[in-house]
Amino acid sequence: MVESVMEIRLLFATPDEESQALLDSLLSSALELTPLTVRAEHATTQEQLLERVDADIDDVVVLDWLMAQAETPALVATLLQRNPKLRIVALLPESHRQYRKQVWQAGACSSIAKENMEQEWFSSVLCIMHRAMQREARLHAYYQNLTTTVSLREPATCCAAAD
Repeated sequence: MVESVMEIRLLFATPDEESQALLDSLLSSALELTPLTVRAEHATTQEQLLERVDADIDDVVVLDWLMAQAETPALVATLLQRNPKLRIVALLPESHRQYRKQVWQAGACSSIAKENMEQEWFSSVLCIMHRAMQREARLHAYYQNLTTTVSLREPATCCAAAD
């Protein structure tokens, strides 16, 4: 079975230009290690982030602590409430490790101290997200096919029972 190339629609959510440059560089390096297709965009404000989440145009959000600081766990929960299909990776400051459990409980797939990010970690995260997206697409197609099959059979069964 040949699968089509799946693109990861990645959103870097950070208000900080230096962090944007770091994330772009990290992505470029990570893509040297993995043969993934990734389209990266940026949101620099919570308003932009929420608009994109509502529009359902991203698969993965890399959420910088600087977007909401202590409210980051609440922002993660809000993003997932608005779009449950999102995968969120939270970048936390090393000095705020206590938030790791909170962002995880809010629904983030992963978190890391921003100071500890490197290309191996990021390529692994992208690979895991890609594999999860592939499996979800196959499951969706499988269940869609079951629903279609059941729907096609239902009228015949219904009519046969009425006779």
